[in-house]
Amino acid sequence: MELEYSYYRNREGQFYRPTIEVTFKYGSKEFRAEEVLVDTGSDFVIINTEIADQIGAIPDKEMAIEIDCVCGKKVHIYHSLHPIEIVLPYENLKPTSWKTPVKIVDADSAPLLGQRGFLNHFDVTFYGKRHVMKIVEATS
Repeated sequence: MELEYSYYRNREGQFYRPTIEVTFKYGSKEFRAEEVLVDTGSDFVIINTEIADQIGAIPDKEMAIEIDCVCGKKVHIYHSLHPIEIVLPYENLKPTSWKTPVKIVDADSAPLLGQRGFLNHFDVTFYGKRHVMKIVEATS
């Protein structure tokens, strides 16, 4: 399945990001995110505290890690106490949902789909010049 990158523009020009639509679920609560970055540089699926609060995900405050953010600030990252369900709206892409542990960051950060929890389910090829990514079910 091929998906076009998201387009945005700011004072520095026009940009394209490899994003997909995802719903994050925990229990009966859910949060639909239209542009979640597919990030090969991220080890985990990462959501911010706003998303975690809306779905009732509980961060493990005992296991906080403080890191320097690219934004220039120090932020805390917590492991979710319970797995979060990730649901994809694309019928021709399997699997369409699964549960995975996530990391919760206390910063105004876009959600990321990283190696554990997303890219271990799919093979993704990026076509930067065409602003398209191809996502297929991972093969062994």
